[in-house]
Amino acid sequence: MISYILSFAIAASMAASCLTVSAANMMGSCTADVLNVRSGAGTGYSKTGTVSYGDSLTILSETTDSSGAKWYKISCGSVTGYVSAAYVQLTSSGSQGSSDADFESYMTKQGFPESYKPYLRTLHEQHPKWIFTAQKLGVDWNTALKEECVVGRNLVHSSALASWKSMEKGAYDFNGGYWYGLDGSWVAASKEIIMYYMDPRNFLNDTYIFMFENQSYDPSYQTESGVKTILADTFMSGSYTCPDTKKKYTYSQTFMDAAKKSGVSPYHLASRCRNEQGVNGAPQSLGTVKGYENYFNFFDIQAYATSTMTAAEMGCKYAKTTNPTYLLPWTNQYKSIVGGSIFLGTGYITKGQDTLYLQKFDMVDGGNGLYYHQYMTCVFGQANEAISLKNAYSQDILNSAMEFKIPVYNNMPDKLCPKPTSSGDNNNYLKSLSVSGTSISPKFDKFTASYTAKVNAEVSSVTVNANPLGKSAKVSGKGKVSLKTGENTVKVTCTAASGVKRTYTIKITRKAASQTLQQGDVNGDKYLTVVDALLMLRYNAGKTKLDSAQLKRADMNGDGKVDVIDALTLLKKISQS
Repeated sequence: MISYILSFAIAASMAASCLTVSAANMMGSCTADVLNVRSGAGTGYSKTGTVSYGDSLTILSETTDSSGAKWYKISCGSVTGYVSAAYVQLTSSGSQGSSDADFESYMTKQGFPESYKPYLRTLHEQHPKWIFTAQKLGVDWNTALKEECVVGRNLVHSSALASWKSMEKGAYDFNGGYWYGLDGSWVAASKEIIMYYMDPRNFLNDTYIFMFENQSYDPSYQTESGVKTILADTFMSGSYTCPDTKKKYTYSQTFMDAAKKSGVSPYHLASRCRNEQGVNGAPQSLGTVKGYENYFNFFDIQAYATSTMTAAEMGCKYAKTTNPTYLLPWTNQYKSIVGGSIFLGTGYITKGQDTLYLQKFDMVDGGNGLYYHQYMTCVFGQANEAISLKNAYSQDILNSAMEFKIPVYNNMPDKLCPKPTSSGDNNNYLKSLSVSGTSISPKFDKFTASYTAKVNAEVSSVTVNANPLGKSAKVSGKGKVSLKTGENTVKVTCTAASGVKRTYTIKITRKAASQTLQQGDVNGDKYLTVVDALLMLRYNAGKTKLDSAQLKRADMNGDGKVDVIDALTLLKKISQS
């Protein structure tokens, strides 16, 4: 089981109690100077943004507030929420979705890179009422990837392809030849599989796109019947009796109650429990963990293995604690599901991590920085849950307006990051690296990629020796290397059985040959000229100064002084050459 280590605080959310109908993706225009966009239909709901006069609004649905006044759920750029219909002028029915030209313009205005657009065009053709919002993270792709590759932050099962498993420092025992189990049978994920699951473009199809669906509760289309579809054929398909209160509930209604109290989509909640507990349930959801009988933890909160306790035991240990905010202790199924949902909603949805993708890859700062606040360690967990979400929706829901927040990084690769398929391992380390006739600095270590070396001027070439650590790895760049005077950069590349490469760099500096200046070359320009004779005369007349080396070269007759005789001797030598 994957560890799900969470830490949050509570927030309550108002649930809509009004009739909501589809607006068939109508278009409208704002008629107010500034119009507040709210989280629900009514002025009592929190403000989520504003729109201005003349802004084009996509109307996702219409509803009424408690007084019967009409409100629209709208989308405008990155803003989605509810506005009073009194300040919206309808401009088109939009029943067939926007035109191709309109959609092209929309994608450009949203800021989607060109590499996203082919997949979005296909989705738009399949689902013309779906809304695609470019979520500009403001995060550098390479920085984010480096952070996500920290050992332990992303895991795969030990039975996964070798190319999916990391061989970075701390992930693999090179002496024993095995991957460290970081959470039971789960090991560190490789950079290549992390890149694949991090790249949003790989999941722009009508199934996996649900990892980008906004996970906030929306009663306009999230219904109990949809929850029942998710829970069908599982241990949660029917009803249950609370062991402590003897009250009877259906699981579907429990998840609807949880959504209303937490502000989290009931489809997301039901799907997450199904994924974590399995079709038949796990001990922590059945109340059968030894020593913790009749304690429940449906969301596996704080359920991580230790040296003395299993993940299920740790989860139920947490379920036994007291915290009224989360309805703890969780002595029945209802309290675990509803309380755990509040726990989840406060910890993620209200911190801006309101999609499956952002809960897996923490790329928004909800007050706790980036990268650390991640719900699951399984690198593909969000993809699995996306499938469950898609399967939960009826065709009517899938044909309606749905919003997807699709992340866009800074400096993304031009091409999609491929999924590793090789059964070969990622051992692209060198076993040894050396340069003939000299030493490298620092001392060779397989985890260190950059080195320096120095050779004397008379050394015109060296031999670079390198041997791979992996039995099936190949090395290029070794052998005889010619050297020019000054710095020479030598790159040695080790290619693993999986095809991934690691490059070691050696900067070899060849010293310049020492130059001996001839007698009489006072100014050191390598030539004997009248200028050198003039320098001798000026020195003799006290008009200039010469250093000790210059004085030695100026003393043509070797009598220990520089005078007119030395100047005449030099001029004679010049005339004879």
